[in-house]
Amino acid sequence: WGASPRGAIAIERAARATAWLAERDFVTPEDVQKVAADALRHRILLNYEAEAEGITTQQCIDQILVSVPAP
Repeated sequence: WGASPRGAIAIERAARATAWLAERDFVTPEDVQKVAADALRHRILLNYEAEAEGITTQQCIDQILVSVPAP
C-alpha cells in the first residue's frame, strides 16, 4: 500500500529541517536519506509473506533508498 502522501510530506519537511540545521537553503539527497527511515518506519506495514520471511520494515526502507536513484 505504501507510506501515503503524508509519508512524502514528512520526508520533505524533515529533510528541509535537516538542511536548515546544516545552514543550507537547499536539500541534498543525503538529507533525504538521513530522515527517510524515521519518517517511514511507522507508516509501512509488512504483509504476511514478508513477516514470514523475517523481513523488517528497516530492510524495506533500506532497499527503497538503494533502488531509487538520487537526482
